[in-house]
Amino acid sequence: MIWKSTADERSTVSAGCILAIGSALVTSFMLFINGSLVMALISVVSQAGPEWASNAQLSQFLLFTLPVILVIIEWMMIDYVRTRLRQRR
Repeated sequence: MIWKSTADERSTVSAGCILAIGSALVTSFMLFINGSLVMALISVVSQAGPEWASNAQLSQFLLFTLPVILVIIEWMMIDYVRTRLRQRR
């Protein structure tokens, strides 16, 4: 048996792929911006003089985790706004 897809199925799959690629690109951009922001904040705080800010291990941990946490918060905010805007229609 040969399986043939219809034009509707192909357009649905194409739309899903485009949505996934778009989401990945937006997430990558958010990670880049958030990483830059966190790196700048760590640099400013370490120059201000607290002892904990000069710890290299802590700085690496913060530089890895904070941008990811910020991306999660940003996606939650986007979902919240989209939900609120959809309910009004």
